[in-house]
Amino acid sequence: VESARDKKVAVAVEADEGERAALAAFLGVPAVLALTAKFEVTPLSRGRFEVAGEVKARVMQTCVVSLEEFETGIAEPMEAIYAPPADEPAAKAKGRVVADVSMSENDDPPDPIIHGRVDLGVLATEFVALALDPYPRKPAAAFEAAPTAGDAAAEVSPFAALVKLKPGRSDPA
Repeated sequence: VESARDKKVAVAVEADEGERAALAAFLGVPAVLALTAKFEVTPLSRGRFEVAGEVKARVMQTCVVSLEEFETGIAEPMEAIYAPPADEPAAKAKGRVVADVSMSENDDPPDPIIHGRVDLGVLATEFVALALDPYPRKPAAAFEAAPTAGDAAAEVSPFAALVKLKPGRSDPA
């Protein structure tokens, strides 16, 4: 979105097949089946912009338990503030830096506007990446350890052999 100075702008984005394939490779998932985002860009003071909206996606992921692929849905609200990059030391030296009273100490600094543009595709990608489960589990997938011949021995305390070494004891009770 190029800098719109005076009014709110509504923007809708839908990723095409090539963009979804590139996004799947970037995210390390088998496929991105759909990605849409709706934004409302609101101009603020000092050349800053607020971007709010929602990203929706359908993504194929690989289950960490069964290694089967499954589809998962994402619907994430988004909000970000963008500001023109500033040469802060030079601005301070000239006395042009004004405290931003709208930001608290816990707020993130604004994202930079690069070459007069806000890349909403990057913003949507960021929120999809953050919404993905790093350890996806297919619904109803359960881990069941395979039985082994040593399972009966596993119930014996690992200190059982040490008890046998203690003078006067030969049976780990």
